Amino acid sequence: MTGEERRNSIIENLKTNKLPVSATKLAKEFNVSRQIVVGDIALIRAEGIDIIATNKGYILHEEKTPKSVMIKVKHKPEDVYDELCTIVDLGAKVKTEEIENDLYGRIVSEINVNTREDARTFSEKCLDESQKLLSTLTDGTHYHLITADNDATLIRVERALNNKGYIRKQ
Repeated sequence: MTGEERRNSIIENLKTNKLPVSATKLAKEFNVSRQIVVGDIALIRAEGIDIIATNKGYILHEEKTPKSVMIKVKHKPEDVYDELCTIVDLGAKVKTEEIENDLYGRIVSEINVNTREDARTFSEKCLDESQKLLSTLTDGTHYHLITADNDATLIRVERALNNKGYIRKQ
């Protein structure tokens, strides 16, 4: 195993362990000295990967900051469920529904659709005759703030919505 392969394996090991991993344990696993592991950790840190040393071993510090995108869409009220399910089925979440209105300006509503069940509940309310969608003020055009764990998911969501004809150019 090369040094680079070992360092990649150390990173993977730290990713999969929730508890700190000692240099001694890593040294035994990779059949090298503890000092080699300490040097590997220094090289990994130099590459910008945030590894924290504790009195019980090393842990990988990973911030889980969700990625987000604002998408402009237009569809009929009966397409709300399909639109929302398309988003959540691909692993994203719909945080807000927003419109731009000539009279009122920007109107934002937090809808927090995270699951198919949330999509069903929201879309049933949308089809209730006593309720009006924000987008009725803008002939169906509205924006969604969509979040996901990574950019790839957001790209897949945009493609899927575009393929269904929901996306409108900004």
